[in-house]
Amino acid sequence: MKHFTCTFLLRVLLAGWLLASCSPKAVLPVSDPAKVKPLTEAEQLEKQFYFSEAMKAYELHDWPMANRLFKKAIAIDAGCDACFYQLANIYYQSGYLYAALSLNASAVQLDTANFWYRMQAAQYNATARQYGRAIEEYNYLLQKRPDMPDLYFDLSALYVRMGALDSALLLLDDADAKTGYSEQSAATRFEILTAQKKKEEALSTLERLVTAFPEARYFSLLGEQYAALERDTLALEMYRQALALNPDYTPALLGEADCFRRNGHFDTYFQKLYNLYANQAVETEYKVEYLSAILQIPKFASSFSPQLDTVFTVLRTPPDSLTEPLYATYLLQKQLVDSAITVLKNHLQNNIGQLDAWQRYLAVEYYAEQWDTLGKYAEIAHRRFPGEVDFMSMKAIAAWQTGDGAEAIRWFEKTLPLTVDEPKKTVQTYAFLGDLYYAEKNPKKAYQYYEKALAIDGDYIVALNNYAYFLSEENKRLDRAYTMSNKAIKAEPNNATYLDTFGWILFKMGKAVEAKAIFRHAMIYGGNDSAVILDHYGDVLHALGEYDAAVVYWDLSLKKEPNTQVEQKIKNSKR
Repeated sequence: MKHFTCTFLLRVLLAGWLLASCSPKAVLPVSDPAKVKPLTEAEQLEKQFYFSEAMKAYELHDWPMANRLFKKAIAIDAGCDACFYQLANIYYQSGYLYAALSLNASAVQLDTANFWYRMQAAQYNATARQYGRAIEEYNYLLQKRPDMPDLYFDLSALYVRMGALDSALLLLDDADAKTGYSEQSAATRFEILTAQKKKEEALSTLERLVTAFPEARYFSLLGEQYAALERDTLALEMYRQALALNPDYTPALLGEADCFRRNGHFDTYFQKLYNLYANQAVETEYKVEYLSAILQIPKFASSFSPQLDTVFTVLRTPPDSLTEPLYATYLLQKQLVDSAITVLKNHLQNNIGQLDAWQRYLAVEYYAEQWDTLGKYAEIAHRRFPGEVDFMSMKAIAAWQTGDGAEAIRWFEKTLPLTVDEPKKTVQTYAFLGDLYYAEKNPKKAYQYYEKALAIDGDYIVALNNYAYFLSEENKRLDRAYTMSNKAIKAEPNNATYLDTFGWILFKMGKAVEAKAIFRHAMIYGGNDSAVILDHYGDVLHALGEYDAAVVYWDLSLKKEPNTQVEQKIKNSKR
């Protein structure tokens, strides 16, 4: 849900009131220019007065006034093509695209040879995705003004939007031939060739562009291309030339540093990085974006923790709303969960009205399994942002984890009306409610919610697995349970939990041999970390007469989690 400030709402309302006088229905296109009547001298003077005053209002962006005055001029002279042209501009800028097209059609109809009317027609038709008409207009304009570079670039951009990249390239060739080689033509050609994955042609285009227009941004871009091709010596040279032209050009600073990282020259890399992050001319946004990408490299944070600590010290002097969430991410990678929570809590206090600050803080509390704190702050967040379903879900999960199933149910059921337009969240909530009602000893209600979840998404694995498992626990509808569980393990064949469900259903159906094979597979994929799965496997082995092996797995289960029933099984087996 979006939240708008009062100022924004006021602007929207004012725009609506001001444009109320600009109703598209108030001006109709002229159908026959031949029927336009000649004006008397007095009418001509009156029309000219209204037109001049309208243009003054237009230049002042007083569009409602300009709209009224242009219409007065048209009421006197229905053949005022310039009035229709200017009205089209007003309606287009006010968001009435198709009214603008209609008004432009009147202007063109009254003066078909007017270059600017046809230019307006080309642009408006392109915006309206009426590509065929737009292309016709641009081709007409190019016939009239083949020396006008912008026409080629506008039309090539239209071809790109249509996905006709080869046509765009041919048009740029035509532009170079008729108007001369240009920076915009070369830059556009490079982007198109890159999109077509024509690496060598794109590189050649960029090399020519740098020679003709030696600017920092092009040198840096060429450095990126060389770096992508692992031609780091050339890449470094391009970055250095970019920095010679602009010592604070951020992409070149980052690119140069990263070349040293990729080549394993970490001392030089981090020295460059320290200098870069201490450079106040480099925007914090760029620093955060680059460091965020670096932290995604596996084991990088753990391998260079002291150096990254220094980088973050420089970056966070002083802390701001951009740096703190990233620093918390870094602390989590170092398993410093409490420190991450402290950072994000301070960040929240400094950005108390920001939705994303609440989301980040609650996410780390969830990660840390701080259920009491999560429940408290999720409820506060819900009061601030009542339409955010995730905060309500977090409150419900926190209640669940602290043993208050009834409270969890109450909160999850409160979320349902807010998820009507988000089927995925509806399904997840139904599945949660199924789990909760079963835990609250209400299997009938639980099964109703599982059915609701699967009615929306028959492949939702969580509902399939849990529903199937609970049916097997009660020895009910085992065929249905088998079908659902089989579907779950086909989707995730190496999930130990889902394998346990399927093996347990087979066991309940009297198919202990088949169940044993499933449990052996579960053991390979983490089943030996679960007390429940180990217990179930022991039951299957015992049913097959493998008593000693059964005791081994029951013992393992007890070591994971004390259970009087498992203890009794072991005692009984030793008699």
